[in-house]
Amino acid sequence: MKSVTSLLILIFFLLFTAAASGQSLRSYERAGDDAFKEKDYSAAVQHYATVLKRDDDNYSVLWKYGECARLFFAYNEAEKSYKKIVASKRYLKEFPLLLYRLGEVKKGQGDYAAAAEFFEKFLSDHPKIDAEYVEKARVEVETCRNTGLLSAESKEVEIKNLGKTINSPYSDFAPIVVGDTLFFSSYRFDKKNDRSKPKTKITKVMISSHGGRAREPGRGFPTTDTAHIAHTAFSPDGHYVVFSVCKNINAYDIRCELWLTVVDRRNRWLPPVRLPEPINAPGYTTTQPSIGYDEYFQGPVLWFSSDRPGGRGKLDLWYVPLDTVFFCPCALPLPGKKITRLPRFDEPVNATSLNTADNEGMPFFYAPTQKLYFSSEGWPGLGGYDIFSSRKGGQNFFKPENAGKGLNSSYNDVYFFLKPDGQNGYLSSNRPGSLYLDPANKACCNDLYSFRLPEPESLPRPSKGDSLPAISVKVVPLSTDPPPLPAVQAPTQLQDFVGLPLYFDNDEPDKRTRRTVTQKSYDETVQVYLERQREYRDRFTFGLTGPKAEAAEIMVDDFFENEIRRGYDRLGQLCELILSRLQGGEKIEVLIKGFTSPRAETDYNLNLGKRRISSVRNQFGTFSDGALQPYLKTGQLLISETSFGETTVRSGVSDNLTDERNSIYHPDAARERRVEIVEIREQ
Repeated sequence: MKSVTSLLILIFFLLFTAAASGQSLRSYERAGDDAFKEKDYSAAVQHYATVLKRDDDNYSVLWKYGECARLFFAYNEAEKSYKKIVASKRYLKEFPLLLYRLGEVKKGQGDYAAAAEFFEKFLSDHPKIDAEYVEKARVEVETCRNTGLLSAESKEVEIKNLGKTINSPYSDFAPIVVGDTLFFSSYRFDKKNDRSKPKTKITKVMISSHGGRAREPGRGFPTTDTAHIAHTAFSPDGHYVVFSVCKNINAYDIRCELWLTVVDRRNRWLPPVRLPEPINAPGYTTTQPSIGYDEYFQGPVLWFSSDRPGGRGKLDLWYVPLDTVFFCPCALPLPGKKITRLPRFDEPVNATSLNTADNEGMPFFYAPTQKLYFSSEGWPGLGGYDIFSSRKGGQNFFKPENAGKGLNSSYNDVYFFLKPDGQNGYLSSNRPGSLYLDPANKACCNDLYSFRLPEPESLPRPSKGDSLPAISVKVVPLSTDPPPLPAVQAPTQLQDFVGLPLYFDNDEPDKRTRRTVTQKSYDETVQVYLERQREYRDRFTFGLTGPKAEAAEIMVDDFFENEIRRGYDRLGQLCELILSRLQGGEKIEVLIKGFTSPRAETDYNLNLGKRRISSVRNQFGTFSDGALQPYLKTGQLLISETSFGETTVRSGVSDNLTDERNSIYHPDAARERRVEIVEIREQ
C-alpha cells in the first residue's frame, strides 16, 4: 500500500511539473508574441529562444524565431531556424513563405547563388501563392543571377570603420561634414527618468572635431530627453539647420517631423521651431533632410523622405525649393532674438521616377555634379538597402545607378555623404566589421565608415558667361562650441608629457568608499564625466543671466573641451609613444600623483587620490587591448604612485558641502580633482 501511495505521489509530481513547465513555456511564447506585435524584435528573439531551449521541435515558435531574427538582421540565426522547418517537410502548407524567406536571408549574407535557388524553388513549389510575392521572387531571381555586375570586388574603393572613438554598439548614422567638424546622429543615449529594463534609448546629434572623439555639440544645440533628435541638413551658407524630431510609435516604428534652428550672427544656436505644413504632414513621418544647391531652381532645395499620401509606397523621396530670401545670410536674426518669421514653402514634389513600392530615403544632393544619392530597398541591389545615384537634367532625373560593391554590401548601406573634393566621404552600414549590439547573433546596428573613391567626381563645366554660384559649394564652419582648436601633432619626446593633468568627476572613481584601488580604467570614468558637461554647465550657470551666464558657460565648456578632453587624448598619445619606446628596448618609469578637492576629510581624500592613481594605472594596462601588459609584468614599464590628497589645494577653492555650485561644478574646484604625470624616467 505504501509503495502504491508513493507511486501515485510521484506520478502527480511529474504531471504537475510537466504542466507547470508547459505553462511557463506558453508564458514565454506569449511574451514573445506581444513583443513581436510591438515590433520589439530583440526582446521577441530572447523569449522565443527560451522556449526553443526546452522545446526545439516547436515549429510554430521556430518560424516566429526565424522571422524576428531576420528582422533584427541576425541572418545566421534566421537561416538555422528556417532550415530546421524545411527538414521537417511541413512547410508547404503551414509556412508557405519559408523558401522565400530563406532566399532573403541568403541574399542578406551575400550568397546570391543559394538565394536564387531558394527563390526559384519557392516559385515552383508555390504556384498559387500571393501574386505580390510571386512577382517579387521573379525579380529576386533575376537580381541574384545578375549580381556579378554589381558585386565584382572593387579594389579602388577604400572603406574604413571609424572605430570606437566615433561608433558605439548602437546605431550611428547620418554623417555630414561642416568645415572641420563631422556631425552625425547616435542612438546610444539612455532616456532619462525611464524605469524600463533595459532603459529606452534615444537619439542625439554628436560631433567630432578634427577627427577627435565623438561628443555632444553643447552650447545650445537642440536637444531633449523625451524625443529623438537626428539628422542635420545645413543650408549652403552654414547658418540654417533643418533636423528631425522623432517619437516612438512602438519599439520599432517612429514618426518624425522636420524642425529648423539658426546660428545667429554671434554663432549661437537659436531656439528651434517646427516647420509648418505642407513640409510636415500630420499623421505621417517626414525625416532625413538634406539641402543642396540646384541649378535648375537657382537656389537651395530641401530633400527629405516621407510616407505621406501621394507617394508610390512606404517611404518616398520628396523635394521642395527653399525660400531664397529667408535662407540668405543677410536675413539672419539679430543676436539673442528668436526666429519670428518662417520661410515660405511650396507643395513638396514626389520624385516619382526615383521611387518604388518599397522604401527610398537618406537623400544627399551633391551640388558640384547635380547628382542625387539615396538608399533604396526597391531598386535591384546586393541586399538590404543599397546606395544609388541619379543625375539631374533640368527638372528630370536619369535612371538610378547602383553604386556597386565597396560602397554597397549585402547588408544595409545608407546615408551616403561626399565631401566637396568629390573623392572622400562617409556612409553608415551594419555590414560585418560593425560594432554589434548582440555580437553572438551579429545583430543590429549601423556604424559610420569613411570611404575614398578612386577619382574625384568631375565638376560640371559652366556655360560661357555663367558659373556656379559660390553658395553651391561654400560652407561656413560653425562655432557650436568654443572655437575649434588647431590640429595638434603628437609629441615625439616623453618629457613633453610631464605635467599632464587627467581630471575626474567628484568622488570618482567608485563613490563613497575608502578603498585605495579600483577596477575601472581612466577611459571608463572619464567617458561618464564628459557626458555630464551639460549638467555642469547648467548647475554652474543656475541663477545667472546676461553676460555673467554667458561667461560661466564659456568657463565650463573651455574646461571640458580644452582640459578634460585634451588631457584624455594626450594620455592616448603618451601610451602610443611609450609602447614604441618599449618595443625598442627602453625601460621607462612614470611617476604619477593624485589630487582631490577639499570637500571631504583628509584621510578620505588620501584614499580617493590613490583610487584615481589606480584608475590611471589600469588605463596603461588596458591600452590597445593590453599592449603594455607584458612590459608592466616584466618591470620594463613601471608606474610609481604617490597621492597628495588635498594638501596642495590652491586657495579660494570652496570646501562648503552645501555650496555645490562652487565646491563641485566650479571649474576651479574641478581642476583639483586630478592625477598628474609629474616625471618620466627613461633608461
